[in-house]
Amino acid sequence: MLIERIVAPNPGPMTLTGTNTYLVGDGAGNLAVVDPGPDDLPGHLEAVLGRARQLGRVTTVIVTHRHLDHLPAATPLCRETGATLAGHPDLPGVQRPLADSAAAFDGLAVLHTFGHTRDSISLWAAADGTLFTGDLVLGTGTAVLDDARGALTDYMTSLDRLLALQPRTIYPGHGPIVADGVAKLTEYRDHRRQRVQQVLDALAAHGPSTPDELAAAIYTDVPAHLLPMAARNVRANLEMLEATDRVVGSLTGQWALKTPDRAS
Repeated sequence: MLIERIVAPNPGPMTLTGTNTYLVGDGAGNLAVVDPGPDDLPGHLEAVLGRARQLGRVTTVIVTHRHLDHLPAATPLCRETGATLAGHPDLPGVQRPLADSAAAFDGLAVLHTFGHTRDSISLWAAADGTLFTGDLVLGTGTAVLDDARGALTDYMTSLDRLLALQPRTIYPGHGPIVADGVAKLTEYRDHRRQRVQQVLDALAAHGPSTPDELAAAIYTDVPAHLLPMAARNVRANLEMLEATDRVVGSLTGQWALKTPDRAS
C-alpha cells in the first residue's frame, strides 16, 4: 500500500506541526486522500492535488472527523477531482456513509472509534498492520476528549479496540508517524488511567471542586490558555467516575468523592 504524507501549514498548540493529510494508493493508480485539512491554507490543496496527479487519480476522500482542521478542504478537493466524500454517517456533507467494519478503500476497513468526537473513525489495513487514527491518537502528546457525556468511556473502549488489533504503524492526524503502534496505544491507555487517579487524588486533597479548579491543580505544566481544554478532559473523567458511583456532582458545578453519607 502506497502512503504519502503532506503536512498542512497550520501548526499550533492543538495541531502540533499541522494536519497530516495522507495520500493512499491501491497500486492501480487509484488514490484516497485521508483528512484533506482546512480550505484556507496557502498552497496546501495545490500540494495535495499536484502530488496526486503524479501518483494517479483521486477517487475517494476520507475524513476521520468533522473538526475544521480536517474536513473543510474535502469540498474543493472533491470538486476538483470528482472524488466521493466518505466518512461516518454523521459527518457533514458525507456522500458515502461508512458503517463500522465497512470497506473504505482498497485494503482499508472502517472502525467507529468514538471519544475524540461522536463521528470519529479510524482506518485499519490488516494486511500490513497499518492504522490511521485521526485525532484519537496523536504522534506526540495526548488527545482532547469530546465534550459529550460518556466521552471517556467511549475513548477507553476505542483504545482497547485498537490495541486488540496489535497495529505495527500508526498514521495519526497530527505529529510524527508512530513506528510502534502497540507501545503508543498502551501509553495512551495507561495515561488515561493515571489521569483518572489524579482526579480522585485531587478531590481527596482539595475537597469539592469544579472541573476548572481540578484542571489547574492537575495540569500544572499546561499553559493557562489550554486549561479550558484540560478541564474538558477532567469533566469526562468525572462523568465516568460518576457512572461507576465513585464521585458525585452538585448543582453548583462542584464534584466530590462519594462517601457513605452521600449515597443515594
